[in-house]
Amino acid sequence: MGDRIIIENGKVIFDTEEGQRYECPESRMAELLREESTPPLEGCLLPDGVKFVDWRPPYLLVVHQYPAQVRQMRWITNDSAVPYGPGATYRPIALSLPYAITFAMFSQTKGRLALGGSNELYFSNQPQRTRSDRSLGYPALLNVSHIKKGKRKLSWICTEHLAHKPNEDWTKQLDNLLHHMWGGGFNLSSEHHEGASWYGLSKGIHPDLSPVEKWEKASQRNNLFALGVPWKPVPMTFGELVDCFFAEHHGAGVPLRSAHTPRKPAGLIHSFLTHMNTAMKS
Repeated sequence: MGDRIIIENGKVIFDTEEGQRYECPESRMAELLREESTPPLEGCLLPDGVKFVDWRPPYLLVVHQYPAQVRQMRWITNDSAVPYGPGATYRPIALSLPYAITFAMFSQTKGRLALGGSNELYFSNQPQRTRSDRSLGYPALLNVSHIKKGKRKLSWICTEHLAHKPNEDWTKQLDNLLHHMWGGGFNLSSEHHEGASWYGLSKGIHPDLSPVEKWEKASQRNNLFALGVPWKPVPMTFGELVDCFFAEHHGAGVPLRSAHTPRKPAGLIHSFLTHMNTAMKS
């Protein structure tokens, strides 16, 4: 006989496949389920622009969306002495951009959320509204790297030089990531280190996109220019991409549960025992 959970007379009884029995008040079980399903937001409100959060312990995925806009940026000059790093030269540029959607993955360690290195950026010509939306595109930007991982192509943001101050909460870490992405200079680092940026791979999708001077002039003529560009499409829905992030992050060799997959009783029992052990030590 497999694992079994019985709820009766205000008490929850866990019978394991190995023949062990554990009991707890129903209120403690409700507390456990609440902790398992509620994101550990550390008392913070959701920052402006956050469209979606998904908590699958020990990972928290935060999706931030900027509206379509003309954005002031720093773009490497054509005559820069070096392609990236110290010595690279930039010029200010104003480009029409579509909706810019950042996927930021945090992990919980010792009760705190920490931003990891697997963060990605996407474009869309419309705001994301549901998990079934299929409008995500790859962003035609320098410094956003094309990387193959399994069956999908990542749109990876390099955060090698992104540093957080001690005790910064997850909202400040997210803010740091966004400033790192948009406030730095756009250069040829992706071409050198990862082989290609999505800007380089997007040449040809629109006659006014490349070279960047054409994009700049098109933006001056029409500040909504970017919403008419057929960005290279991501071959999955918003929800499928979310599930990919979690499938690619797993703890101790155990795959994380899907948001659409009911947790098995054994998982509940394991979580309950972990929860009880933590409570007893605190």
